[in-house]
Amino acid sequence: MELRHLRYFIAVAEELHFGRAARRLHIAQPPLSQQIRALEDELGVRLLDRNQRSVALTHAGALFLEEAYKTVAQAEQAIRVAQRASRGEIGRLRIGFVSSIAYGPFPVRLRAFRERFPHVALELHELTTTSQTEALLKGTVDLGLFRQEAESAHAQRVEGLRMDLLRTEPFVVALPESHPLADRARIALAELHAEDFVLFPRTSNPGLHDYLVRGCRQAGFEPRIVQEADLMQTLVSLAAAGLGVTLTPYSLQSLQRLGAVYRPLAEPALESRIMAAWREDDASPVLAALLETLRER
Repeated sequence: MELRHLRYFIAVAEELHFGRAARRLHIAQPPLSQQIRALEDELGVRLLDRNQRSVALTHAGALFLEEAYKTVAQAEQAIRVAQRASRGEIGRLRIGFVSSIAYGPFPVRLRAFRERFPHVALELHELTTTSQTEALLKGTVDLGLFRQEAESAHAQRVEGLRMDLLRTEPFVVALPESHPLADRARIALAELHAEDFVLFPRTSNPGLHDYLVRGCRQAGFEPRIVQEADLMQTLVSLAAAGLGVTLTPYSLQSLQRLGAVYRPLAEPALESRIMAAWREDDASPVLAALLETLRER
């Protein structure tokens, strides 16, 4: 039994006339009669009482009609769901992100996506860069958003993943407002040679950690890291408390901490690149729609 058989039967049951039902279905009457007989033969049940003057539903036919309505409606709903999913209008996305992304344009872009695709469910998971890579490869998240050091953003690749640059932003210095350098318009990295640093651990993002340490070395000193924390907003709080200075992305300046100030670095500046990563075999139209939204300026 095929869906067309159900549609043929519904038309005849509603019209109670084979000629009118055939015209409604845009087919000839003899093939329609044959299809209804074939349906009855397959079911082993007489659905219609018919003679030359009238057509009427049997008791079994009336009950079968109710179920036929439900089956056809469910099939049409399945078609609509498949079509909307193919356009990226419905579905689910699991997104891993580093916490510092939340202070840039990422929330605004997410809101724009939700407004355009209100039937797509978004699951957000705050993860370190290392954890995102593992989760992507395991298939527990669909998209990763993280920071990568500027000098290797296009060279660093993970087998099985695709990556795309979304945005570049400079690092700034976060330091206590009582610090002697706090009244400077810009701070050269070399001027921090005698400072205690608070920084995220290397395990959370080895490439970016090494990039910042290497930048300090190129400025002529080895950074003295006295405290570590995974979250960059925690590092700003530690700087506000006077435990040291830290290097943080430009967008984190929107995070106001009592006792902390931000100052740009003098040239040559350090930069981070916000990257998107996903499995290279993931052809999800929902994912493609979100990536398109994230790339917008």
